[in-house]
Amino acid sequence: MSLNERPAPRVAAVIVTHNRLEKLRQTLARTLALPFSRVVVVDNASTDGTAAYLAALADPRLVILSEPENAGGAGGFARGFAAAAATGAEWLVCYDDDAYPAPDALERFAALNLGKDVGGVAAAVYFPDGRICPMNRPGAPALSLRRIAAHLLKRNVSAAGMDYAIYQRREPVEIGFSSFVGLFIRCALVRGGLGLPWEGLFIYRDDSIYTLTLTQRGHKLLFAPSVRFVHDCRTPVAGPRVYAPLWKAYYVIRNDMPFFRRYAGRYFYFILPALLARWLLQSRHYQERGRFLRLAWLAVTDGLRENFSRPHEEIVARAARP
Repeated sequence: MSLNERPAPRVAAVIVTHNRLEKLRQTLARTLALPFSRVVVVDNASTDGTAAYLAALADPRLVILSEPENAGGAGGFARGFAAAAATGAEWLVCYDDDAYPAPDALERFAALNLGKDVGGVAAAVYFPDGRICPMNRPGAPALSLRRIAAHLLKRNVSAAGMDYAIYQRREPVEIGFSSFVGLFIRCALVRGGLGLPWEGLFIYRDDSIYTLTLTQRGHKLLFAPSVRFVHDCRTPVAGPRVYAPLWKAYYVIRNDMPFFRRYAGRYFYFILPALLARWLLQSRHYQERGRFLRLAWLAVTDGLRENFSRPHEEIVARAARP
């Protein structure tokens, strides 16, 4: 028996890929097995045979967008959101090329009793072995001095992330922001005032800023523990975060600036020293410490000035300088 007697909403999937063909094969196999109204795949200038693979697929629901240049996850999702919102779907759900929905994800989503004030729903994301994927943990609705103090005094307490206990809840929980893995968004909002993800961010925090904008404009964002996605990634769950290749660290640090400025509001300059100290401490884990520190300083200054004009090629070149 269906989990929901009401007609299921039309949901379009949006997947962004770049040079991960084997991961994409699994993601599309799992995706096309479900009754999505459309499946939008943004190929970010892959060079590993992805274009030929996609061209050989015959499913009529597929919408393939082949980009001439790699626009990063932010640019890819912006293009994918625009295409999905134009298909007539009521909702879109987005995820990376190494993630995929659980077999009952759409059925579980359709069973949710969502009011018109709900603009987005974040799924619970797990590793393939069943562990919670921490990089996709939803964020708290508001940043308070209490949460900041707990984060600074106890290193295992996140100032922004929701407690893991919410994964055990039966009913959806209101949250402040979320990742782009398993995120459902009303297409009417994409076509309307919310618009598209911020392309200039390239990678990292495009999802946090987009969903934070959603909630700060008065729309509810819910975390639905019953709706599950799998993220088949290799992100470490413990220990120091060392980015390889090094250029990724630039985007992480730079894009934290506009995110925390918007999230923390008047507390931003209170937490800025803690952010700087965290990145300074991270430098000891890099073999090329001086190179990391130079790139981190550039990222901080660009982020504070909200300068997102540097070409990706420049960042890669700077990261490679001895």
